Order: sequence, then C-alpha cells, then structure tokens
Amino acid sequence: MQTWPLVAAVASALALVAGTSDAQTVRAAFQKANPSVVLIRTTARAAVPGNAGDKAAQAGGVGSGVLVSADGKVVTAAHVVKSDATIEVSFLDGVPIQASVMWMAPSADLALLQLARVPPGAVVATFGNSDLLETGDQVLTIGAPYGANHSLAVGWISARRQPSPVYEDATPLELLQADLSIFGGNSGGPLLNLDGEVVGVVTHLLSGDGTAGGPSFSVAGNVVKRLLLDERRTWFGVESFMLAGPLAEAFNLPQSAGLLVQSVSPSSLAARLGLRGGSVQATITEVPLFLGGDVLLEILGVPVMASPTFMSTFLIALDKVKAGDTVTARVWRNGLVVPLDAIVTAP
Repeated sequence: MQTWPLVAAVASALALVAGTSDAQTVRAAFQKANPSVVLIRTTARAAVPGNAGDKAAQAGGVGSGVLVSADGKVVTAAHVVKSDATIEVSFLDGVPIQASVMWMAPSADLALLQLARVPPGAVVATFGNSDLLETGDQVLTIGAPYGANHSLAVGWISARRQPSPVYEDATPLELLQADLSIFGGNSGGPLLNLDGEVVGVVTHLLSGDGTAGGPSFSVAGNVVKRLLLDERRTWFGVESFMLAGPLAEAFNLPQSAGLLVQSVSPSSLAARLGLRGGSVQATITEVPLFLGGDVLLEILGVPVMASPTFMSTFLIALDKVKAGDTVTARVWRNGLVVPLDAIVTAP
C-alpha cells in the first residue's frame, strides 16, 4: 500500500496548522503591545555651514519609543532625541504630546523621556526576561519606518552580542542581533517576544554601501531596565566639542584642552550648574558648530584633557555622585575662568 500521498497530506495539514498558530501568536503579541508604542518627532537646531540669518536651521527627525510607566515615561534610542530638541510624541490617536529628555545613556544609545501628559487609555508596556532569549527565537518590533508609524516587522534572534569593552554605568551593553526588516524611524522601538513583552530596544542597523537593509541590533531589555528604570547615574546632559592644540590656543584657553559646549539639556546636571550652550554658527576644521557658549575646563575636579583617559576618569567621578552632593565645575566664559556649583537632585 502506498502511504506517501497520505503522509504528505498530513504533513501539509500540520504545517498549515502550525503556520496559522504562529500567525495568531504574532497577531496577539502585536495587538497587546501596539497601544504602548509611540511615534516620536523631533525638531532640533542644526549648525549648517553658510546658513544665513540669526536663527539656527531646524532639523527634523522621526523615531519610535515605548511607554514604560503610568506617569508618562517613554524609552527610546538616544540618537532619536537630541538634548536641545523639541520633542513630540503621539500614540495611536495621533495627537501630539510634548516630551522632554529625563536621562540618557549615550554609550548604550538609550534615552528616557517624560511626557507632559498621559492620554486616557494609554497602555504601559511590560518587560520580559531578555536573558531567556536564545538564537532562533522569534521576535517582532513595532515602529515607524520612514514615518509609517505602528508598522510590524517579524524575525528571529540571530545572535547575542556582548561587546565586553563597552560599558554604560558599569553595565555591559549586551546586544540582541535579529534579522528584522527595519529602516529609518524604527530606532527606539521595542523588541518584543511572542508574549508581547519588551525584551529590547532597537538602536541600529548594519547595512553595506548601496543596500537597503541588514541585521538589526537592540539593547537587551534587562540592560534597558537597569540603566533607565532601576539604577541611573546622574545625567550630565551636555553636547560638546573637544578643543585642543591649536584650537585651544585660538580660543585663548588657559589650559591645553577644553570642551566647547554646544547644547545643554534643560533637566540635566549641566543645566543646574548653569552651563551655557552656543548660538553663533560657524565651521571649524570642516565641522559645523555653535560658538558663544562656555568652554568646560574642569568638572568634578577632573581637568578636561585631550586624552582617552579623560572621559573614563570623568565617568568614574560621576558614578560616585549622589543626590544632595555639591558638584563643582570651571568654565572659560567671556575670557574669564568662572567657577560653577550645583546641588545634585535625585535622578
């Protein structure tokens, strides 16, 4: 008796059932998580060479994020939101809500936003245990590729990556590589398991010259929780440009190096110190910059140096800062060394 046709028919039926089941699982995960996902639009100053007028040019951006608390905290990628950007967040109803940066983890490319208000019916996402993910597990993300918000992409975990030399707040930056089909605008969106739980935050995509896509990378959810929700170091909140050698001499600095302040986040330690960002556009060594702001000479007793050890020494000092401590700095302002100080508040 020939059994192959029967076997083939049974196998096809089982495959169909399995495929239908998988689709239903993905659909359920999407429906659970989608109300927590937000579209982020930003407008920030841009130093554009040759741009005329007193006002800086405006540069717009788009990204994604996810609501992680009932009081309006949203997690996204740091490169989506600049410290001096105007940020608008919208949920499924499309109504824009103002948001501000609460904290950033630059090395991890993560940021925490605070919404001005939480719309009625907003759904807070839940976190899953990213340590349980293995290569071959199915995952999905919801985001805004090229601004097409609340778009679903489905794929599989390709690898777990832990770049050991890279740390943020003493936390190793474990990355989850996936074969998700994502594009500009997906950054900051949640990586989700099949239970609709957040297991990562999408931060970047690798692509070759002339190619539209490549493997995506997300910061593992357990790392996101530790950096943004559980234990946060004091956020300094400055964008700056290193002045050293001939540039330091051109700015008449009283030492061999300094950090030219570009912008200061309103809710950061730098803002409480009274640091001033620049406002005059110029191009220095082919880099568009803002001039007129402070030049940071020393922070937390650490002199600014054009040395790889400067930033690590500064971050070690920043790690030790606690709420209630007094932080000091020295800046070069209008040709004078000006001391600054501020009391640290809870992050």
